[in-house]
Amino acid sequence: MKKFSWTLSVFYLVFVYGWIGFDIFVFSQTGSESGVHIPVLIVVLVNILFCIALIILLIVQSINIISATRNKNINYCINSYLFYKYTATPIILTTIFISIYVMLGVMIITPIAFIMPMLLIILPLLLGIAFIVLPILWIFAIMADIPSFIAAVCILVLTKGEKKTSFGKCILHFILQIIPVIDIIDGLYISIKYWKRGKITAVITAVCVIVGIAVYFTGTGGTGIVG
Repeated sequence: MKKFSWTLSVFYLVFVYGWIGFDIFVFSQTGSESGVHIPVLIVVLVNILFCIALIILLIVQSINIISATRNKNINYCINSYLFYKYTATPIILTTIFISIYVMLGVMIITPIAFIMPMLLIILPLLLGIAFIVLPILWIFAIMADIPSFIAAVCILVLTKGEKKTSFGKCILHFILQIIPVIDIIDGLYISIKYWKRGKITAVITAVCVIVGIAVYFTGTGGTGIVG
């Protein structure tokens, strides 16, 4: 049976957070006199290239996971799920936090702006973030989570096919996979409870992702976000 490709997976991790790091770096240089100024056209083109490359990676990973399901390679599916879920979760949680922060800002500032007209300067910025930036962030977060979601569905298909659980429980697990953080707990439960797998992989993937994120934040912290 085909083994899980750690090389491709680690490349995916570095690629995704590298894209985020690039955009954070560009944003941190906006309005900075001493910063590095990158032409808008270059920034747009780089992001388009990142997007195209990500789509290609998603297609390759999805094909590999579906192929593993056809071969009943549960180890490949579980390893894929755990790695990509750990990779996508920080992005999803960050997007949720930013969304809540921005929407609360809009809800609070909008009525106050009628009393304090000076706040009308901030309101268009918040609305722009709410209706332009947030959808882009959510699209990116969902794209990053596609491999783990496909792997989760494939695991449930194999679990039901081997009669290890009922159709009703599969539906419940499917719903839980849509809820951030709960999805990880549920995924580990499925792999350990039904397949007696996932303990070692959970530790390995967690370490890889933590190290990757630590390197990412260290790198962006050193780029001078302080402005």
